[in-house]
Amino acid sequence: MKEYPKFKAAAVQAAPVLLNLEATVKKTCDFIDEAGKNGAKLINFPEAWIPGYPYWVWMDGPDYGMKYFVEFYNNAVEIPGKSVQEISEAAKRNKMYVCVSVTEREGGSLYLTQLWFNPNGDLIGKHRKNKATSQEKTIWGDGDGSLMPVFHTEYGNMGGLQCWEHFIPLNVAAMGGQYEQIHCGSWPIAMWDPNNMFATEQTHAAATYYAVTNQVFYLLASMIWTEDQADRICETDAHRATMKLGYGMTKIIAPNGTDIGTHLEPDEEGICYADIDLGAYISGRYIIDTAGTYSTPGYLRLTLDKSVHKAVNIVGDAEQKVIPYNEIQFDELK
Repeated sequence: MKEYPKFKAAAVQAAPVLLNLEATVKKTCDFIDEAGKNGAKLINFPEAWIPGYPYWVWMDGPDYGMKYFVEFYNNAVEIPGKSVQEISEAAKRNKMYVCVSVTEREGGSLYLTQLWFNPNGDLIGKHRKNKATSQEKTIWGDGDGSLMPVFHTEYGNMGGLQCWEHFIPLNVAAMGGQYEQIHCGSWPIAMWDPNNMFATEQTHAAATYYAVTNQVFYLLASMIWTEDQADRICETDAHRATMKLGYGMTKIIAPNGTDIGTHLEPDEEGICYADIDLGAYISGRYIIDTAGTYSTPGYLRLTLDKSVHKAVNIVGDAEQKVIPYNEIQFDELK
């Protein structure tokens, strides 16, 4: 490139309509339309946005969450499906790249998945969270290297990770090795227990480190916690005490670590915007290119296996012959 693209990016901070696929998809499309009217060319949504984050896994034991898991499962996103079609149409209508984190149902299992749409409305790929965090393992299965893409677009190389994946150094290196330039980080709320287990400062530190290390523009999208969500899944005062209202932390970070986005209060629903000048990352590459001149492949290397791994591999498609009941022969009992 001799001329580097400049464009407006958007990161959503909001609460989903918890355990309601149709309503949250509608809210998704409304945000895409709003961002489109404001000139955005890329929009990122919070973690597990559709149909909401399974907060009950942090509130009580697995038996408490089972009834919510059944609802969660029945409101998960299937590909292809009506919900995917509606988001696709919104992306096309607004000529926008869309990264939306959903609970995806495939086969009998659920996965935490970022879906990526291009301005033509095409579903161009997806990233599944490689390893669910702690209690999340009761909800979501694992992704693999085949689902860690970086997309080459007219606005730059785009990729994404979800929540605690940003604290895994090998994930950071794998994405940096694909020369990502614009990163969509999907997160839940900043805090979910009274002991401040998961603070805003930790998240912002992880996002800033990622932006500087890989020299990317980082779109951090997060949820907020609301009374409506508490009314939906909290059955005791102790359950409510594990969560605090608000705690959004959405922002957009430049490759030099500075906050360049518009401001949202922690309890405010809305969209954070920033003007991206892709050329701004070049000066940082002069100082640090972690997969290039600043690497040490002679003694430190990472292998990213992008092949698909399946537990069951079915070879061939044998035809099953149907034998009518009246033609079945039984051996004589001896």
